[in-house]
Amino acid sequence: MTKEAYFEMCEMMNSEPVESEIPVEFEDFPLEVQQAFNAYRMLRDEWDTMNGTYLGKSLIGVKDVLEATEIEQSEQKFIVMLIRMIDSVRSDEINNKKKMEKPAN
Repeated sequence: MTKEAYFEMCEMMNSEPVESEIPVEFEDFPLEVQQAFNAYRMLRDEWDTMNGTYLGKSLIGVKDVLEATEIEQSEQKFIVMLIRMIDSVRSDEINNKKKMEKPAN
């Protein structure tokens, strides 16, 4: 649900929007987080082909990606830390989902 749809729903229901329920949109994040997500999407996924486990993003070429997206040298270390945080959460989500999909023996 978008912010706009949420506000329309509140208006239709004649209720006040609740701050904690307002959907977060990409533009709401700080610039550094937006840059990290954009760079993250450009990196290659690594998989264990034997058992299908997601290993995370390959950081090979990350410097090239950061330079291509014009992220300042002084911010690159912070952006890489954000990329690693994003990847950690995504890796956990993908691998937990795969565990749940496996049939019980």
